[in-house]
Amino acid sequence: MTPLFDANLRLVAFYDGSCLFDVDNEWIAFHDRGHVFARGGRWLGPLQGGTFQDQDGRAVAWLAGAQPATGLKPVRPMNPKLPLHPRRPLRPRTPLAPSQPMQPGGGWSALTWAQWLGQEPPAAPAHAVAAELRIDALDEASLEDFFGYLGEHLADNGRDGLYFQPSPRAEVAGVPADKRQSFSAGLGVAVGAPGWRRAWVARDARGRVIGHVDLRAHPEPFTGHRCLLGMGVDRGHRRLGLARRLLAHATQWAAAQGLRWMDLRVLSVNEPAVTLYRAEGFLMQGGTPDMFVIDGQSLGYLFMARKLARPAAELIPSA
Repeated sequence: MTPLFDANLRLVAFYDGSCLFDVDNEWIAFHDRGHVFARGGRWLGPLQGGTFQDQDGRAVAWLAGAQPATGLKPVRPMNPKLPLHPRRPLRPRTPLAPSQPMQPGGGWSALTWAQWLGQEPPAAPAHAVAAELRIDALDEASLEDFFGYLGEHLADNGRDGLYFQPSPRAEVAGVPADKRQSFSAGLGVAVGAPGWRRAWVARDARGRVIGHVDLRAHPEPFTGHRCLLGMGVDRGHRRLGLARRLLAHATQWAAAQGLRWMDLRVLSVNEPAVTLYRAEGFLMQGGTPDMFVIDGQSLGYLFMARKLARPAAELIPSA
């Protein structure tokens, strides 16, 4: 059983040379004469050199040990002969994530693994430009609206094998009571005091919350000059520059408060987030491999930090 990974290094399935099984060991697709078909016979795309491609020839996922690649737009194949339901294989061990592969020449498919399989509809394009979205400070009046968004966001954790929070896959959308309390109480605490928290939300043209960023106090004493960062963006509004804009907003505010460092903790498998933070000037401070074992998967923790620039007013020498 060879593991398959998607563009974000998420484990999405296993392949036995003939059939595909998901991470829960369920049969989901099969291979026939160079092409992959869903269980009912619906054509998904070709399999070329260890790369599972969409119907345009763009890479969706790749076998461990192979190099993801794109190909020419394939010709639709003849209908396959449907196989008998395969025997359920022994559950393989969860493999370690591979190194980041080279970008396929033709780029990655716009489809997620679940969309490629037909388990979810393709995402509608987000008709929004990050620069045009409104960013508001979170207050008591908008908490329930924010918690509704945050619950849906947290429900994505562990979806398709991608974890961005050190917690199990949620069975239902919702915000845990302790997290609700930390937001509600922290907004009223003075910056620098234990337990303080500030947050901002991005809203679309209809006023719907589609992203957030929050800063909070470290739990340890004598750390009032530092803050911890948390953020997230709605699945349908990613890769539009919104995360960068939210981060810039929070960074400017933190510097104006006299905070000197912004810290964060991120799961090592969350490669898109790590890439963003590195691009925004966060430096690696260390990490702990195998920090968590969640849903049978080993997850490491990385620690990153960025020193904040002093406000311009503080740099002007007094007369």
